[in-house]
Amino acid sequence: MTIGNKIKLLRTNKGITQEQLAEHLHISGQAVSKWENETSTPDITMLPLLAEYFGITIDELMDYKLNALTDKEKFIKFMAGNGILTFGDYQLKSGMSSPYYIDTERFITNAQIAKIGEYFADCIQDKHIQADAIVGLAYHGIAFSAAAACSLYQKYGTTINYCHDRQVPDSTGRNLCGYTLKDGDRVIIVDDLITSGKSVAERIEKIRQKANVVIEAIVVIANRNMENSECNEQINLEEEYGTKIYSIISHEDIVKAMEKHCI
Repeated sequence: MTIGNKIKLLRTNKGITQEQLAEHLHISGQAVSKWENETSTPDITMLPLLAEYFGITIDELMDYKLNALTDKEKFIKFMAGNGILTFGDYQLKSGMSSPYYIDTERFITNAQIAKIGEYFADCIQDKHIQADAIVGLAYHGIAFSAAAACSLYQKYGTTINYCHDRQVPDSTGRNLCGYTLKDGDRVIIVDDLITSGKSVAERIEKIRQKANVVIEAIVVIANRNMENSECNEQINLEEEYGTKIYSIISHEDIVKAMEKHCI
């Protein structure tokens, strides 16, 4: 991919115009347009500014693979570069304050969904999780679990059943769409975020009313527990269902990346 195409992709994923990018770089919108149309290329002095703005390295901007960062740090940079992870002083629903905010509704392009599916598949593979089905929790978990299931097949050759739950039953009264779960099935629950795990537990109970499944693992993008009470509730969730919670990144990972100025 040329640098012009890469800039256009990054800009589009971030949801900004050519003029907004130009304003940040203190250049003309026409200059950005020329880059993206490949009639000119950025001056070398622009490369650090572009890389910093999109939350990637210069190597990644130039389509070279960089191994200096850990996989978690690369993922955090990917999240920040696409506007999914933002920083500031945020008040969460729990009443706690947080120096960052994760908006999973910002996964809006097929490229972003494919990327997160690959990270989910890598996590499932790395943790050696064996299951009969992947179950996505509505609503955000539907897209992420489908992407994970596809990536498991495309990247690792793993065939696995797939279904997702519904917040509201359909016209036939179904709460699950796709594969019909059976008693004894080992399932992987996929969702976007987890804090205490209360809402996940409620959804698991509804699923188990349909079939007495074994919760092999709960896999999420980020584990946001920031205090002991939330950690204890997650431990209780694991003990209740004899399962394990895995996350691509954790609260501690994000904080460490911030401290190391990786983002």
